[in-house]
Amino acid sequence: MPWMPLALLWLAYTLLGWYLAAHHIIWLAGGFIAGVAIAIARKSISWLERLLTFGSQTLVIILFLSISIGTIATWSIIYSLFLIPLATTFLADLEMRFAGFRKLDSFLILTVLAVLGLVVGEMIDILILPSSRY
Repeated sequence: MPWMPLALLWLAYTLLGWYLAAHHIIWLAGGFIAGVAIAIARKSISWLERLLTFGSQTLVIILFLSISIGTIATWSIIYSLFLIPLATTFLADLEMRFAGFRKLDSFLILTVLAVLGLVVGEMIDILILPSSRY
């Protein structure tokens, strides 16, 4: 069992849950972010291969530059809310696949840890370090 990536995954979603609770963002946003991160990590890079075979190299360069500029413009929001959970989900998924887990088992474990992390983050905000309520 790859404990370190799973612990990092849980920690990333705990921090996300705490951030969402502290900034009074509705839980739907947390669920959406967790769902998108898990869905992206579950996909392989086949979409990139199809893009390279479909379009020319110029199209790929233009898309890459557009995504880079958009990412730079919104970096702080993307980094704190999306990129950290996405990267840890991807890391944990890779480690679980290398350890011999099936896709369904890996998906279920990652989903349960993400939900538990969001709940623990909310509980930290409510019970231990409450944010200022209006």
